[in-house]
Amino acid sequence: MAAASGVVRGFTLAALDFVRRRSPRCYTAATLLAALLLAAPVKAQAPMDDDKPAPPENLSLRTTDGVSLAATFYPSKRGKDAACVILLHDDGGKRAELDRLARRLQLLGSAVIVPDLRGHGESAGELKQLRLEDYQAMIDRDLETVKGFLVKRNNAGELNIERLGIVGVHLGAALALNWAAQDWSWPELAVGKQGQDVKALALISPEWSYKGLRIGEAVVEPNIQTELSIFIVVGRRNNKSYSEARRLYNNFAKHHDVSPSQPIEGRTLFFQSPATTLQGQQLLNEPSIDVETMIAEFVELRLIDPAMTWQMRKPPL
Repeated sequence: MAAASGVVRGFTLAALDFVRRRSPRCYTAATLLAALLLAAPVKAQAPMDDDKPAPPENLSLRTTDGVSLAATFYPSKRGKDAACVILLHDDGGKRAELDRLARRLQLLGSAVIVPDLRGHGESAGELKQLRLEDYQAMIDRDLETVKGFLVKRNNAGELNIERLGIVGVHLGAALALNWAAQDWSWPELAVGKQGQDVKALALISPEWSYKGLRIGEAVVEPNIQTELSIFIVVGRRNNKSYSEARRLYNNFAKHHDVSPSQPIEGRTLFFQSPATTLQGQQLLNEPSIDVETMIAEFVELRLIDPAMTWQMRKPPL
């Protein structure tokens, strides 16, 4: 990835140091912005036709309990070097709401998949009122089915499942944390890995408990605490939402180096709290805040840039 210009880099570092000295409480929030500026590529001319992303593919994926999931897959042209990202909508949402973010990440070279979770959008099994067992099935069935699709594309050389990230909006954030913990719980078999693929989470307005779906057990899993890069964003003018997201950040901060001396390239935990009451999908959609850019550059910093070896995934014996 092309480095930022020397002028931008110098200005950014100076500004970050000023924020740290004048307002330490703002330093954490400023660090992500600095990371984005320092890591951002110099804008190039419009891409030629050969550089344009492949058209999205509409899919129907069947879960192990017979639910037909509608999903859209945005392929990458980077083959075995491509990061892959799952986007998870909020309760009552649908995959179309995340199309713009998906295309933004695809332009970076990532392969992106966006499902309509059961009971939502075009997926079969629409329910008027979702219960806790339905949310659990999204983790155990829906996301495992999506992962199975990505593994097949990995084995076809179309992406690198080792570079797997998840972006979750509100309910989607709770699903992302719980499924990441499940993915890291699978032991390695004689034929090779069957999990431990999620490397990064972007959590928009996460809550500790959503209609009975809790994240507490996932948060204390050692692998989730130490092995993942995490970006949390929440509107700080909603006291409840802000306090829950800040509590989550503080729990992870015990296991990540968030000191001012930590180089941007090695930083693995970020927290942003723009001055708004907006949360969830509304926060993501607000152009003046531009959470999409934060997520895109977090994905670039933590999934695309690091070296991660591709490998074939063999089915269990």
